[in-house]
Amino acid sequence: MEPSELIDSIAKKDTLKSHLIHILEGFQQMDYHALNQLLDEGYYEDLKKTSFIYQQMQIFKAFQRKGDSHLNLSTNICTGCLCSEPVFVLTGNNSGHKYAIYVEFTQDDITDIYRCALQSDYFECLSPF
Repeated sequence: MEPSELIDSIAKKDTLKSHLIHILEGFQQMDYHALNQLLDEGYYEDLKKTSFIYQQMQIFKAFQRKGDSHLNLSTNICTGCLCSEPVFVLTGNNSGHKYAIYVEFTQDDITDIYRCALQSDYFECLSPF
């Protein structure tokens, strides 16, 4: 499935689609400042927003140390805890390392974003689960 097809299938309102696209662009550009502005206050991956943003900064730095300047976006299917749910896969343009995220919605709001461990490569800055 193409990323645009997944976005269309999970975000029904145009405003939500636009918001999700901007968030994904923040991930692709490894721009944790943009993510900080785009994400609502709350918890992501069981972390306060500020801790989640810090964690993303560490992940982006790991990609940059591998020579990546941006992340390419694709999709895949989770084969672990989400059991057949689609995830967004961000792949380093130079390293080929993968970082998969699942975006959770409650009604028309993004309520969580978390790593799909089975579709992601190992990052030293993260715990395995």
